[in-house]
Amino acid sequence: MYAIPPGLDGAADPRVAGVSCPECSGVLSVRVEGRRADLFFECRVGHTFTDTEVLLGKEARLDAWLWTAYTALEELVALTTDLAARESTPADARRRYATRRAGAQATANRLRRLIDDDEPIAFPESGAPAVAPP
Repeated sequence: MYAIPPGLDGAADPRVAGVSCPECSGVLSVRVEGRRADLFFECRVGHTFTDTEVLLGKEARLDAWLWTAYTALEELVALTTDLAARESTPADARRRYATRRAGAQATANRLRRLIDDDEPIAFPESGAPAVAPP
């Protein structure tokens, strides 16, 4: 898979990029513009980006998705904990809840370590991470 199609530098027309729009997940096209051969991305609904903006948008979207997954796992842990604690919950259901809770908690812990270890790209002009930590 290519994010930027091979042979783009010599192409007169935009080409379909191998990455989706960071705003709407739609199809992106990419073309070369200007003397410096800057890349210009545009999706079919009109979102436009430089290469840096696509990269920063992808970093932000990845960060949001990872945090969404982590939150969903933590909520699953809380729900299975509370359901297992109810007096009216049958013993076999409590065991299933406990098993699922343990698995979800282990996955949440691994995901949190991945999130904490992930370092978005930083650009020299700002020196700041592309995505601010939560």
